[in-house]
Amino acid sequence: MTEKRPGGRIDLAKFREVMRSSQERGRANPGSRIVSRAKITLIEDQLKEARVGDYTLICDEARSRKGGGAGPGPLSYFIAAIGF
Repeated sequence: MTEKRPGGRIDLAKFREVMRSSQERGRANPGSRIVSRAKITLIEDQLKEARVGDYTLICDEARSRKGGGAGPGPLSYFIAAIGF
């Protein structure tokens, strides 16, 4: 079953399968853990670049906070992460 959501569709069967598979791996290896790493580079002023796996993110502060406004600030990423 696919439900319509604002901005896209969610394949509920696929979502459930991913969750079930993740739970099974956790039960099979109770001492295991997920490790995520990021390499952060200061570009200039408040502008930073993060390499996370195959992805590159930029983080900056607003001009009013002595940044260049080239990207979201750290708090914006934090708030978004809570929603994810």
